[in-house]
Amino acid sequence: MKIHFTFTAAFSFLMSFLLSAWVTYVNLGLSDTFFLSWMKAFANAWPAAFVVAFTVAPPIRALVLKLYSKESV
Repeated sequence: MKIHFTFTAAFSFLMSFLLSAWVTYVNLGLSDTFFLSWMKAFANAWPAAFVVAFTVAPPIRALVLKLYSKESV
């Protein structure tokens, strides 16, 4: 559980950080308010991304393992 929590925290942090930067750039360009807008978007995105990734990853992992175990038969 500790590994799942740590991995999810790191993964959701990086994904939220990069994607919020990209979406902010696409919507605003490099404006005077880019950095502040990006940080607000990131602060809103990371908690949501963490919760979703933490709850959805185990069933998705199980599904992928099931799909690949059928493939090797």
